[in-house]
Order: sequence, then C-alpha cells, then structure tokens
Amino acid sequence: MKLTFLLFKSFSFSNFQKMTKTAFLTLCFSAALLACSPIQEEKTPFVQQQVIPGELPDPSMIEVDGVFYATGSSNDWGPFYPIYQSKDLKNWDFVDYVFREKPNWTLNSFWAPELFYKDGKFYCYYTARRTDGVSCIGVASTDDISKGFEDHGVIIEWGEEAIDAFVYQEGEDLYITWKAYGLTEGKPIQLLGSKLSKDGLSLEGEAFEVVTAEAESWERGGIEGQTILEHDGYLYMLYSGNACCGANCDYQVGVARAKTMEGPWEKYDGNPILVGNENWKCPGHGTALQKGEDWYYLYHAYPSTGFPNIGRTVLLSQIEWDKNKGWPYFNAESDRGLIVQDFRDDFDGNELNPKWRFDVGIENVSYELSKRKLELKDDSNGQYPAFLGISPDAANGTFETIVEIGGDALKSLTFYVTRDNNLGIGAQGDSLIIWKQSGGNWEELEKIELEPSEKVYLNAQMKEGKEFVFSYSLDGNSWTDLATNVIGDNLAWWSWGMKAGISVKADSATDNQMGSFEAFQIKY
Repeated sequence: MKLTFLLFKSFSFSNFQKMTKTAFLTLCFSAALLACSPIQEEKTPFVQQQVIPGELPDPSMIEVDGVFYATGSSNDWGPFYPIYQSKDLKNWDFVDYVFREKPNWTLNSFWAPELFYKDGKFYCYYTARRTDGVSCIGVASTDDISKGFEDHGVIIEWGEEAIDAFVYQEGEDLYITWKAYGLTEGKPIQLLGSKLSKDGLSLEGEAFEVVTAEAESWERGGIEGQTILEHDGYLYMLYSGNACCGANCDYQVGVARAKTMEGPWEKYDGNPILVGNENWKCPGHGTALQKGEDWYYLYHAYPSTGFPNIGRTVLLSQIEWDKNKGWPYFNAESDRGLIVQDFRDDFDGNELNPKWRFDVGIENVSYELSKRKLELKDDSNGQYPAFLGISPDAANGTFETIVEIGGDALKSLTFYVTRDNNLGIGAQGDSLIIWKQSGGNWEELEKIELEPSEKVYLNAQMKEGKEFVFSYSLDGNSWTDLATNVIGDNLAWWSWGMKAGISVKADSATDNQMGSFEAFQIKY
C-alpha cells in the first residue's frame, strides 16, 4: 500500500489551538435518554454528554493506573482504531492508532475494537472482514499503548460471522464473549462465550450460550455490543439490540444478569433501559466502568442534526441502581450540545496530520508533503476519486481549500461517503466544475471557465449535513457564488458517516493523476 501515515504520539485536542479552536454549538438538549426504572431518591442528576468530538462508533474503554483509554470502530477508514486517553472521563486526548496499516489477514469492516489490560500488557480484540469476506475476531497486544500494537491474527472464526468481542476476568479465569449467527439463515442471533487462555491469545474449552435474541421483542434486529460489570454479587451485562445503524436504525440498550459468566443469564423484564430521543438517536454499544463510587457507560449515538450523514459520536451517561430490585437504569438529563473544533492544515510539516483518513477499500491514494503543499495522486487512473478526509464534528460548517490550477486531473473540495457516492467542486484545466457521483453514476452539474490564475480558493457551506452551497475566489478575498446548490442525498451510508476533504480524479485520456493543495480548513 503506497499510503503511509507517520503518527504523532501525543496529539492533544487541548493543544490543537494554533490550528483549531474549541467551540460549543448551543443546541439545547432538554429531553433525557429515557429511563425505564423509577428514580429512587431526589438528587442532582449527572448530565449526559458528548465527550469525544466527531465520529467514533462502538466505543470501548478501560482504566489503567488512573488513566482511561478509549477506542472505537474505523469501518472502512484507515488508519485503524483511534485511541484516546482521559483522567476524568470527560476530557480526552488523541494518543495513536491501534494499527497504522491493516493486518495482513484483513480486508475491510474494521469494527468494535475491545481494549483489555492484564499484567502490564494491553490487548485489543477487534473485528475485521477476512480476505475471503468472512468477519472474524482478531487480537493484538502491546506493552506501550502509545506505540502501536502487534497483531496475533484471528482468535475467533465462527461460521458466517463472529463480531463484537468483550473480555471479562472472573477470578483467575479470562472469558471472551461475542456475537454469532448474525448472517446464518434460520438461526437466532446469540451472544456466545468461551474461556480464554491465560495469555489471552486463544480459546479454551467449549463455547457456551450467554443470551439469545428474541425476534418478537425489542431485540428483533439482533443483539450485540455487550459489556459486563460486577455489582452486589451479580454480573450485569448491558447489550444493544435492534438495528444499529443508518437512516432506519432503532438501536436500544438492555440488560441481563447472572451469578457467573457461564450463567444462566436472566434478562430484565423492564428492557430496554436506554433508548433514543429527539436529540440523540439509536444509542448503544458501549463499555461500563466504575470511577470512585459511581458507574458510567461510554457509548455511541447519532446526533439528530445531520442524521445519519454525520455518523455516530461518543456519549457518557451515569448508571443508576434500583435499590429495591438491584437492576441498573439511566436517569441522565442532556443539556450540552456538540463539541466542535475548527481545523486547519497548511501542510507545512513532514508528516500528515493524524486526523486525515483514507478509504481502505480502493487503496488509490499516494501523497507527498513538500514546500507547504500536499501533492495528491490518484493511482486508479480516474476510476474513483483519490480522497483524504476528515470526519466533521457537526452538520453545519464552512469548508475551504486552495488548489493549484493546471493539468487535466480534477482537483476538488470533496464530500465523500463511499467510492461511488461523493460530491464536490473542483478545478480541471482552466475550468471549475461542480460534480456529484451517486451509485457510481457521475454527473457534471455546473461548469464555468476561470480567468487566468495560478490557484483557486474553493469554499463550501454545509447545512444539515446534506445541503451544499459552493463559491470560489482567485485571490482569497473576493468570492463568487456558484448557481448550483447540491443536495447530498447520496451521502447517507448505513455503517459510517461522511467525510470532508480533498480529492484528485485522474484524467484517463492524458494520464494526468496529480493535484496540488496548499491548505484545507473547517470552521463551525
């Protein structure tokens, strides 16, 4: 793979001020994520809030020596599984990625990484689609979480699919649980479990059933995304059910309990205990941890503004406990909006900023940083745009880049969800083009001739994650609006959110594959 990322070891959102600023959208969240158990006593409720900006589905979290570490799904975007750290669960700094390049056995669908720590070693149990198209669970480890992980390959292969691992230590025994039979026709989806070897790298003994999805209940879309905690003599398993993702999602969280890992597990008759509302949609798939005397749940949900185009972000809620029945519940009021950070990259370093992501499905991107410019190359000869992108923090924003004019490749400010579904404004030769690709069908929506110039400034105003207004400037001061506004109805995808960035689409007739960009910025 030609694309190589040299990653910072201590990239911090809080230290990002010279090229970003922190702002809070004053969206007023007044409704609670619904609780299905009564409040036991009057007290000031913990405020449910977003804690990590941008897209990060399926978050996993561990605590090691007073430091919390979190990661989440990358889907089909590399580098793979970003890692964050925090000391208070609310302020998180970027650390590194689990993998800078994908493991040899993997193809795509990099889902649900699960962190675990034991005897000085960090483990990551992750889901990925194997090169034969079957999703399996792999395992990797490291002694230093800031320096990347060593892959140990597949640990669970289970029929048509094994996804969503969670590891729990009961006494001296390690157990791993996972989702099975999600693609097996005529068989109900189950959460299965097995003992792990002491080194955490292989299964031991026979697999056992944990719980089975009930097709005639709120679990009808399946169950997954489990996390296990111990409280007052019981093991409690929070798990997610129904459709996880996309415009038709209906994700919710339920709970079951048992005395031991091997059960039997009893589901709570008040399930689900966490559902969406008008502000946050389809909450679920997270990790529960104790901090002091309190329990917290780190999980994902879609912001309703820009749904589903912007993707799922990370929320934190406090877990309450019913004093009479012992079951957990949520009583979290929401009064904060989205965390957003302006972003600017002048391409003035030797390494690409680690926030940039690439589509692992096509591997058509190569680049070079030189003289405060990013030279981007399309290695697919125009079949797909060669794209580098950033996950937007919010559905409304202003995006700009500076493109050198000349050459027959199309060099664009681009909004991209898959190789076949994207749109943008770009320079090709002495022309400026607004374009849109839906389901692989390419449309040229507007084309104008540019006055002679060495470069052009491109601007896009995004509203609700799907409405785009474009303009351009030849000097960066005087702007001309384009007549064509574009609706991004092609930017909704079931598994991940859209990205904003830059692209080059090679001209197959002249074999021109290169584009030069001087800067890229996002303002909210």
